[in-house]
Amino acid sequence: MTIQSSLKHARVRAGLSLTDAAKRSGIQRSNIAAIENGRRDPTASTIEKIATASHVRLIPVASDGRTSVAEASDAVAEALHRGEAFRAYRALIQIADDLAAPDPVDRFVLAIEPPARITPEWDAALAGVTEWRLGEIGLPLPGWVRAEHGDPAWGWAPPLSDAADSIPVDIDRVPEPLRKRGVLIEADELASV
Repeated sequence: MTIQSSLKHARVRAGLSLTDAAKRSGIQRSNIAAIENGRRDPTASTIEKIATASHVRLIPVASDGRTSVAEASDAVAEALHRGEAFRAYRALIQIADDLAAPDPVDRFVLAIEPPARITPEWDAALAGVTEWRLGEIGLPLPGWVRAEHGDPAWGWAPPLSDAADSIPVDIDRVPEPLRKRGVLIEADELASV
């Protein structure tokens, strides 16, 4: 996720309109919009002012090429917008893989920023995968994960193809954090090959 998109997500999560953010930061509304949409490169002091207005602090973290859940949600949303469900599913598998990082701090940092909303089912899938991977090593769950309940009655799996829909899911192989949200993806499916 870029700094610009992180700033936009933070502003939206804080419930601030562009006008509110402009008043709080002292940065013109049009400049904030241009920054958030990638049409203008902000200075460090501008980034700090906008972040402070949104009640966040941006902290540089080494990612070792891993994807954060927030970045993965953007990739899923973009793929779905293009009608590429398989690519969206691949992004979900990638985040499951990245959240299996050996360093607990890396896992938590990749999960801390709330992802953008996609659809209720995909939101539940991201939260379930995140809870599963963080829970494997006893890490606390970010608030956004705890707040995403899904619906146990869904019995949802990503719509990849008619053939895939005819293959039954072994419910005992679905990680509990996914199952309780109504997302039926077996743990082996979430392993990168």
